[in-house]
Amino acid sequence: MAKRRRNGEGCFSKNGNGFDYRFPYKDECGKTKYGYVYGKTQEICLEKAEKRKAELEGRCPEDITGNVTVEQWANYWFDNYVVGHVKITTINDDRSILDKHIIPGIGHRPLNSIKGLRLTKFYNDCLKKSNGRGGTLDPKTVKNIRAVVNRMFECAYQNELIKENPNRKAKYPKCTKKETQILSQEDYDKLIKYCCEQGTQWDMLIVFFLCVGSRLGETLGLQWSKINFQKHEIRIDQQMQPVIHNDKTYKYKYKKQIIDFTKTKSSNRTIPMFPEVEQILRHVRKLQAENKMKLGQKYCRDLDLVFARDDGYFICDTTFRAFVNKRLAEAGIEHHKIHSFRHSCATTLFEEKADIKKVSKWLGHSCIGITLDTYTHVLPHHLEELAELQSNRFKRIFSSNEKEIPDEMLPQQDDWGA
Repeated sequence: MAKRRRNGEGCFSKNGNGFDYRFPYKDECGKTKYGYVYGKTQEICLEKAEKRKAELEGRCPEDITGNVTVEQWANYWFDNYVVGHVKITTINDDRSILDKHIIPGIGHRPLNSIKGLRLTKFYNDCLKKSNGRGGTLDPKTVKNIRAVVNRMFECAYQNELIKENPNRKAKYPKCTKKETQILSQEDYDKLIKYCCEQGTQWDMLIVFFLCVGSRLGETLGLQWSKINFQKHEIRIDQQMQPVIHNDKTYKYKYKKQIIDFTKTKSSNRTIPMFPEVEQILRHVRKLQAENKMKLGQKYCRDLDLVFARDDGYFICDTTFRAFVNKRLAEAGIEHHKIHSFRHSCATTLFEEKADIKKVSKWLGHSCIGITLDTYTHVLPHHLEELAELQSNRFKRIFSSNEKEIPDEMLPQQDDWGA
């Protein structure tokens, strides 16, 4: 019997001058297709097939030159300069941006043919792309695309594959910052009441967001081991993150797991657990105990998640967003993103005249500047305090008997235009 070929090995056939070799490869959609090469010996065929397969699959060949396509360089750059060199969250973000935007947009072009003018058009086109939800890409997403393009071309320039980084000459479209979206005080109260009335685990998750203001990944990755009911504290120092699956045969490209760090070092924080949040968490634990009794060994106990599916596994963020939209509609509240719950939590603290530094630490911002920049529009009382301080300073300059600046020291009507 002929020797059984291994999966993906291909097959040889003789011709008048040597051998033909038929080999399988995956196209950009993941479908199996076949390519053909020929050579005098089987070894030559295999060598040719490897190079040809790399080209067809968008992988960069070993003898890299500026003539490779942007797609080939992007994949090579990702495998050799991103994986193992940056945080896992950055790896996932880079891979997503490459697959969704850069490779479809300019991946077919030779690396050394990309100029600043072409990148300018690419960025403008990105701003017009659909986000899949009836709108266009967020300016922040386009900013992230620019950052990945710049790193990728800068690496090619440092390795002398191109004469200059074309991204330096690209004209970036003006990205206006969107106003922070928050729930009104009335809607904030209404949503909390409605979710508490429903009482499911996911309703309690919405209330937790509004009360604590944690990020989505931080909350979905929160474990019971981080909850201290004796000290009334919640420790936030990890997050749930979809990561690229190492097993290429796995059904899904990404898998969910808990990673032991948050967005920044300042995001690692311990926040006090006030009685209402403790009541929420105890209610969730009671509901989970019922699910554990029903499912037995099928319940994912090892994950130890505070907020989970009924079987104890990670909540899918897409499914949860759909649930949030449903609850908002039922409560008669207009659509809001999940992250707006975090902004709403911060806003309620500022409305109670909380100290900015304390709120910044509560939210886990890396610096107070981020807090000020994000919530300036909801800090009118702080501005009023500054105006009052300046007014008091003027009063101290003049005699204690004078409440205002003497009229003779003020410019006359005709002097204002001078």
